[in-house]
Amino acid sequence: MGVESCAYLINTTPKYFYLLPLHITLLHRYSTVNWPIFIATESKELLPELEGVTIIELPLDKEAFWDSRAEAVRRLPAHIKYVCPVQEDFLLEGRPMKDVIVNAIDILESNQDISSLRLMPCPGPIGTETFLDTRWRLLNYAIDSLVFTYQATIWRRGDYIDFMDVLIQRFPSSQNKMAIKVNFAEIHDGQMILKAFGKKHLAWPREGSHPNAVYLCPWPYRPTAVVRGTLEPWAAELMKREGFMVKLDLGPLTSDL
Repeated sequence: MGVESCAYLINTTPKYFYLLPLHITLLHRYSTVNWPIFIATESKELLPELEGVTIIELPLDKEAFWDSRAEAVRRLPAHIKYVCPVQEDFLLEGRPMKDVIVNAIDILESNQDISSLRLMPCPGPIGTETFLDTRWRLLNYAIDSLVFTYQATIWRRGDYIDFMDVLIQRFPSSQNKMAIKVNFAEIHDGQMILKAFGKKHLAWPREGSHPNAVYLCPWPYRPTAVVRGTLEPWAAELMKREGFMVKLDLGPLTSDL
């Protein structure tokens, strides 16, 4: 079915809506990957005008962090087999490696024991063993190292939902709402949940420790544009250059989660 069977999915909430026009503009400018773009939110009526996207309206009782992500994937069209979740502030600044992304889908098609392939190398993850004769690395589960991030990763749709559902069940809703501060999916507890599924996860290796190494990967992005509720200076400058309104202070991190 090719890359068209993979959804590019942004879960979002009104506090971050102002980033979407820039995100989508950069996506259309640089990406030649022909995958459908979906935006999932509980506040559809407040969204700015966006080109080439499909909106998924979420119920208010599914607005919490993991609940909203699992629900968004459940509401994708039936033909979607894979999903690539991406944050609003992961801004594409170069041309993706289309051949590598097509290869990632091929790996999922032919290897049922592979759950995901991570397209970006920063921060982490750590992987030392090469997968077959490719450049992809198998992630390990060392307790003292970050091996995994669930975003900007091509996931098998059912496996992604299963992982979100276990996180929802394992942690109370109050912690679910705190996931934006402490992402349990990325610390030891979450890693061990993922490991217990018994499937493999691949990642693209980072080419060097220099900051610009983030661009030498299948999805060349700039690291998180919003840090602790504040737009980073480089992101504010990028927004100004592209002609979009800049909002520097986003308020409390958990105000609308």
